[in-house]
Amino acid sequence: MKKFLVPLLLLGAAPLSHAARPFVTDDARVVDPDHCQLETFYKEQRAYAAHEFWFLPACNRLDVEWTLAGNRVEGENNLIVQGKKLLKPLQTNGYGLAFSVGAIGEQAYANGIASFSFLDDWSVIHTNVGYLENRPVFGIGLEQLLYAPRVYGIFETYGARSEKPTVHGGIRLWVIPNRFQVDSTYGVQQSDPVRRFFTVGLRFLF
Repeated sequence: MKKFLVPLLLLGAAPLSHAARPFVTDDARVVDPDHCQLETFYKEQRAYAAHEFWFLPACNRLDVEWTLAGNRVEGENNLIVQGKKLLKPLQTNGYGLAFSVGAIGEQAYANGIASFSFLDDWSVIHTNVGYLENRPVFGIGLEQLLYAPRVYGIFETYGARSEKPTVHGGIRLWVIPNRFQVDSTYGVQQSDPVRRFFTVGLRFLF
């Protein structure tokens, strides 16, 4: 429900906007009106000693999902701000549209979002096209229901012009459906050297 590919290419593997955990690619959903969510996750790089911590609260007010958040990457703190507007709600066996604009630190971004539902929402595909500091970025991801209603698999690829794309996959488990989620992922970017990372995260809706 929220998300913004969250800037996708801060330090090579961060998202541009960020859909609901554990996606990097954003989805055409927002938090319900007058409700909020909190996402937080830890990310560790395998190619070199580096880790990140992200803290991402968001609320839907005045028909816009607002995010005022932060992260800590290799000892450096960054402020994250974003507004996300739903243009067309995602419908079962149909599609949805949204867009987001924001900044992470001094890097501004904009993102167009389209999501497509198949097989009564068992499979949903999310697509993003945007700009991060005038550099085109993209994302495409599959959200696959594995065991209703609690377990989902995700698989995606995302990247920016002049950089190798990242391949990213993982699992989402609803401990309390639509209220409390845990998740974990593994990703690879075929750069030189190859970058490998894993994440673990939590998500609360209230």
